[in-house]
Amino acid sequence: MSAHDDKIYSGSGYMHMKGVALSILLMGLSLVGIIIAYLLYGYIGPSFSAERINVQQAELRHEYGLPPREVIRNQTILLTPPSMRNLSQNSING
Repeated sequence: MSAHDDKIYSGSGYMHMKGVALSILLMGLSLVGIIIAYLLYGYIGPSFSAERINVQQAELRHEYGLPPREVIRNQTILLTPPSMRNLSQNSING
């Protein structure tokens, strides 16, 4: 056996694994935190974000004196990015 093999097989060869173990522990704790948050709040989905945007836009329109705007409630429209809502199907498919 060489000197290199002696270092590998000696008892202190796994000291560098403490960082790996701590990283895995931290990832596990993060996943537990995410699961707890999911259990407490439940699935909020895209409707939460859409409703929050509607509230923000209404507040800003009132603050700057702009006329009110129609609120979009259709889920298929809300799931489509605003930049792609006005495109026709022909232009999307090529």
